Amino acid sequence: MATNTTTDWTDPVTCPFCGDELASPGAGFVDHIDDNAACEDGFDQWRENIAGDLAGEWSG
Repeated sequence: MATNTTTDWTDPVTCPFCGDELASPGAGFVDHIDDNAACEDGFDQWRENIAGDLAGEWSG
């Protein structure tokens, strides 16, 4: 699994962190990051980076 240096959220059935195909855009992504530590770390970093852009914590 190759980790991308940029995050591309244009395809909802592809992980933006590694490019793997997801089973589904929502639950499939959650399952994917639960099973892939590098992607979970990337998602956590992405959330941290955008946290100041949103009013309150993102519940998604």
